[in-house]
Amino acid sequence: MSFTVHHFGFTVSDVDRSIPFYRDLLGLRLIQDAIREDLPSYDEILGFPNVKIRVALFLDAQDRMLELVEYIHPRREVRDLKNTTVGAAHPSFAVEDLDREYERLKAAGARFNSPPVRVVRDGKYLGKSLYMFDPDGITVELYEPVEGK
Repeated sequence: MSFTVHHFGFTVSDVDRSIPFYRDLLGLRLIQDAIREDLPSYDEILGFPNVKIRVALFLDAQDRMLELVEYIHPRREVRDLKNTTVGAAHPSFAVEDLDREYERLKAAGARFNSPPVRVVRDGKYLGKSLYMFDPDGITVELYEPVEGK
């Protein structure tokens, strides 16, 4: 048996607020923005009756998919999104020049844990990384790997 990643999905409070962050700031390509309802398969898969959701699908430069879901029914729940919360997840995007992207995103008002940090493990330099936050506080990692890695 073989598994491959099809997409990563995150629940957001407002797709309209999230689209500009992922499309305009991070440069992902929006390929779909749709309301989905009256689909018994969604009710069964998601485990709720009468599901109504808004879904925005994005592709990165290598056609990997990110899915943002806004629950219209049932109403969404807000939870603590700290990285220490069990089940917390984050997308990580590779960039070529993290220092430049940090300055660009900071000028656009993005929020960060820190400026770019050099990642060293076992005495070996692996690249630079930072954590930033989308409009809902979802952690988004930007990573500049050592060339060729």
